[in-house]
Amino acid sequence: MKNLASYILVFFLLLVKSNFAQDVIHGSIQDKETKTPLPFATIVSKENNTVSNLDGKFSIEIANNNQKLLVSYVGYKPKEVTELNDNLVIQLEKNIEKLDEVVLQQQKVNNANTIIKKAIVNRQKNNPEDVLNTFNYRSYSKLIITADKDSINGTIDSIFRVKKKGLKFKKIDSTNYQLKKQLEKSHLYILEKASNFLFSKHRGKRETILGTHMAGLSKPIYEVLALEMQSFSFYKNHYKVFGTEFVSPLGESALKTYNYKILDTVVEQNREGYLVHYYPKEDKEKIALEGVLYIDRESYALQKTISQLNASIDVQAVQNYTYFPKENIWFPTNNKVVVGKGDNNNVVNLFGTLRIASSSKMEDSTFVSTNPDDITKHIYLTSETNNFEIRLNSPVTIERRGTAIELVDVASERDEEFWKTYRTKPISEKEKETYTAVDSLVAANNYEKKLSFIRKAAVGYVSTKYIDFDYKSLLKFNRYEGFRIGMSAVTNNNFSNKYKIHGYGAYGTKDGNFKYGFGAERRLDKYDDTRIGINYKDDLVETGSLTFITDGRAFYLFEPRLFNLSQFHKVNDISTYMTHDFTPKLSSKLQLSHQDVKPTYEYTFTNDGKTYESYQTSSITASIQWNPFNKYMQTNTGKVVIENNYPQFTIQTTQALRNIFDSDLSFSKISMRVMHEISPLNMGKTTFLFVGGIGFGDLPITELYNTSPNQPDGEHILNRFSVAGRDSFETMYFNEFFSDRYAVAQAKHYFKRFNITDKFRPELVLISRFAIGNISERQQHEGIEFSSLENGYLESGLEVNKILKGFGLNFMYRYGAYHLPNFDDNISFKFTYYFTLGF
Repeated sequence: MKNLASYILVFFLLLVKSNFAQDVIHGSIQDKETKTPLPFATIVSKENNTVSNLDGKFSIEIANNNQKLLVSYVGYKPKEVTELNDNLVIQLEKNIEKLDEVVLQQQKVNNANTIIKKAIVNRQKNNPEDVLNTFNYRSYSKLIITADKDSINGTIDSIFRVKKKGLKFKKIDSTNYQLKKQLEKSHLYILEKASNFLFSKHRGKRETILGTHMAGLSKPIYEVLALEMQSFSFYKNHYKVFGTEFVSPLGESALKTYNYKILDTVVEQNREGYLVHYYPKEDKEKIALEGVLYIDRESYALQKTISQLNASIDVQAVQNYTYFPKENIWFPTNNKVVVGKGDNNNVVNLFGTLRIASSSKMEDSTFVSTNPDDITKHIYLTSETNNFEIRLNSPVTIERRGTAIELVDVASERDEEFWKTYRTKPISEKEKETYTAVDSLVAANNYEKKLSFIRKAAVGYVSTKYIDFDYKSLLKFNRYEGFRIGMSAVTNNNFSNKYKIHGYGAYGTKDGNFKYGFGAERRLDKYDDTRIGINYKDDLVETGSLTFITDGRAFYLFEPRLFNLSQFHKVNDISTYMTHDFTPKLSSKLQLSHQDVKPTYEYTFTNDGKTYESYQTSSITASIQWNPFNKYMQTNTGKVVIENNYPQFTIQTTQALRNIFDSDLSFSKISMRVMHEISPLNMGKTTFLFVGGIGFGDLPITELYNTSPNQPDGEHILNRFSVAGRDSFETMYFNEFFSDRYAVAQAKHYFKRFNITDKFRPELVLISRFAIGNISERQQHEGIEFSSLENGYLESGLEVNKILKGFGLNFMYRYGAYHLPNFDDNISFKFTYYFTLGF
């Protein structure tokens, strides 16, 4: 039963939306002579119609067993089936007179490409988000994880270890038996969601989740609720299914990606249409969508779509549209996704990053089993969403523009009367029993608490009831402090939803000093993320570093560049701040701070005839972060990023004032950062980074910019072998350059990982960086030598990442105006580390 619980937990950690069809006929369509499956054959009953999948299999709901099915397939004789039972095998005979592709002479259409071209041309006329000014509807989703109990070998399994002298009994495995027994009365997991959707052409789309019921959980998992199982429609250039994007069969590059073939003519809601099969061209990726499009004969709009992915997992997605005569538009009203284990070994990435590979029950050849049936082959997920009470071009009001999803506070507390108003069909007794069974299983094993612990651990926290400890601060290393041993903690939402208290302490084994900091914060408004807080720290800061105060906490199990740092200044800093979101996509932070600064190295700053070895500053800093294409969910604890998109912009300005709280200096600084990412489908990704800053006034070296160098001293290449950073200049030596105005540009191209073996999948990255800068008053800085970047600095190279687990290698070369005479000094050779959780 423990293994069974693991399967359930893995599924609801990874997946989203909803439903399951009961009382259905299952079957397959074959060629009578060759017994080969016939994909996308049309099966019609009195109430429903469907098509077979890539393996010729189908399922269709019927009212009773006295019904009949009509089966048709291009080039074959249609067949009427009257004796219905489960697991039908229907064989079709070839029609010798109609072996060629169908030619629809009545509509003067001679091939499928002509139909697709017209459908692409008419996308804007048929896409509801382009044609309609507004629309709104209610939506009900149900997700079920289950299995066909009759297909499972339920015998109790004996596991043996292979020894030289024979087999040695190891253990009894009753997983198959218990699963089959469980499926007699309940499914494995169930989730329901009720939402209202609003759309305005000028203010975007908003989903308000009014109710959610996740079996076993008192609090919903936001990522599961937000994940899009299937795109709203096929009319965009990219189509998303199961969280991963593919080229849409009606996209701009569709004709370059897919082949098309007319299979049949169909009638949907009394309107004629074409049934068009699409499948990837031979020179395209093996892992791609295949399916059929039902295209309206008059408007070339979509009536229905079926998409299928066959890889290490199988995914089938169906989307149904309803015709609205007044607006002359087909609107999506139902979608269904079915996910199960695949029969081939093609690796597939789902949800954008999750890598799914095939596996078998007995991977280890040192074990044998008396029941080789792999139950993962039988477990599948089915998710269905129904849209109803659809109103087109009716007035809608969308507040707080920029929020894609809003989760109401009482969504997880809804009673049965609420659910009756949203369920499109009554919940079955088996589904009710699933809630009872999963609730008991989760409670008995304390899974919800364990799940919360794992989720916190994945972002760097060890969670207790009221306090979260930040384990990334336990041990760090740099060349000044040596090993930095510390502890950091912050109160969590169980302590308070409004107040937060945090603190940390750290000790350097090399410098022998203790550092610490603490602070408190109060949230004033959760929708606008308005917070006020106060902080104090006595710590070290890297000289010349740039920090944007709107950046949130970043979790890295290993911070590579920190390893090489050697030049710090001591800071006693007391600050107060206020954050506010003008919109969810436009965040701001205002900070007032007073600092006592003392460099840890010999340095004197000369200003207006005075010399300073330490100094005080009082400053005001304002920062704005704009992420125009991100998607956010509003929850009772604040906003959550559900989709990170680019470009992203940050701008920050700082003004230090002399004689305010004994401040010695007056200066102004403006800094900016732009991040962008281009991710063509199946072609890796390219990232761009631009960072720049300019400063005026009394600027000691601690307020200059160092452009993030990462080359330690060493006579030979291997003497400098260390850790490569994420976005640092690997060939630029520490303390080599400082500027009061500078600009950095970086480009990286990540190739798709090479599938050399299932476990050896290295990633090649090409990198190029450029920096330019200058300094106005070089004579003010005494005790430290550094140069200007006025001639422009260049380095290029490559990384081969994830060679062994998260480890890889980085090679960079320095060239251009600052190329050094000794060839070796221009080379950086380091290792890289990217923690990936195995994905």
